Amino acid sequence: MTLPLNLSLPLIGDLTVAVLLLATIAYVAVLNRRLGHLRNDKAQLEQLIHGLNIAATSAQSGISELRQATDDVGKDLDKKVTVGQALRDDLNYLIDRGGGLADRLEGTIRARRNEAPPRAPEAARPIPARAATDDKVMPLRVEAETRTADRRASPVSRAERDLIRALGGRR
Repeated sequence: MTLPLNLSLPLIGDLTVAVLLLATIAYVAVLNRRLGHLRNDKAQLEQLIHGLNIAATSAQSGISELRQATDDVGKDLDKKVTVGQALRDDLNYLIDRGGGLADRLEGTIRARRNEAPPRAPEAARPIPARAATDDKVMPLRVEAETRTADRRASPVSRAERDLIRALGGRR
């Protein structure tokens, strides 16, 4: 085999080494570019880590504030529950008292119905043409004043007044 252009063996070796050096230089350039990208990515990663640290610190302070707020709301809620229980107890007391008063009232009404003579229906009753004379009115007036005095003598509790007022408003 003959070599064209009279190339000698050392020259061929030098050309091979030169080609390999060019390939190596190209490969090193590509690696250098990739390493530059990694260095840039490292800087971005450090910025990202710094941002995450700031976010974590902010989240921790937010959690502390949230705990404080829930403690405050819990204390307020406990106070309101305590007030609500006291009101519930008061309402139960008023209901018990009101039930007793209603039973007494019902007994009084039944007793008066049993004592009173049967009445004629409203439409059948004659309407008086004139006011009753003083002889007829005077005993009724004395009886009403006696009842009023008896009512004033017996102390009426606030609960009873409230119940009477509530029942009066419903009629």
